[in-house]
Order: sequence, then C-alpha cells, then structure tokens
Amino acid sequence: MAKIRKAPKKDYDNFRKYFAFACVDLVILDGKSVLLTKRTRNPYKGYWHLPGSMIHKTETMHEAAKRSAKEELNLKIKITKLVGVYESLDGFRHDVSHGFLVQVIGGKIKTDFQSSDIGFFKTLPKKTLPHHRLVIRDALKAKP
Repeated sequence: MAKIRKAPKKDYDNFRKYFAFACVDLVILDGKSVLLTKRTRNPYKGYWHLPGSMIHKTETMHEAAKRSAKEELNLKIKITKLVGVYESLDGFRHDVSHGFLVQVIGGKIKTDFQSSDIGFFKTLPKKTLPHHRLVIRDALKAKP
C-alpha cells in the first residue's frame, strides 16, 4: 500500500463545496447487533454511525476498509461482502459510500479521536446517520 497523504484543511474545505467524496462504511455484526461509534466531528457530530473513511487516491476500496478498521477501531478485518452503494447528501458534504459487511479477524477494539463512544446495538439509536440505517438494513438481509 502506498503512503497516504492527507489533504490540507483548506483544500478539503474547498473540494467539499464542489465534489462528492468516495467512502467506505464497515458493518460489523454480533448476531443481530451492529457496531456503531459516536461521531466527534462534522458532518453529523454527535450522531451514531458505522466506522468508515474516505478512500484516498492511492488505495483501493478494500485497502480503505482495512485501513479504516485499523485506524478507527484497532481491528484487523476480512471483507465478507459488498452490501451496496449509498449516498449521503447534506449541506456539509456529499458522500458516495460503499457499504461492506466485514468480519473481525484480529485486534482488541478501541476507538480513536473521531469517536466518543462505541457499542453494539440491536435497536438503532434515534441519532443514527440516515444512509447508515439503509446500509445496516441491507447488511442484515445479506448476512449469510
């Protein structure tokens, strides 16, 4: 995997005014419960969401999913299935997200600076990202 460079904030803020972001979202299930983290950053600060990340220029979707699991959760994962492609359009940013059903194969779960809380939920919290509700619904249907 090539070295990933973060865009300077000024470039990121300018880009998000005009273009959509390609992202990955990870669905980690424990039975019928799904792992969610509580966001500390915009968009949707204070909402529960699936772990995930933007796809960087030098990586594939699968590499982005694995990087995100490691950075955000300290987990090593195996991608089980592409659940679907979803859009989130709001005033802050436009995301085109690839939802993956994944299996944990290593690591001890912990969050990073992007999350203030973490948990497995059978019933989704009221403040869950709207498009993540759809990803979770479809992942539960697709689960082997």
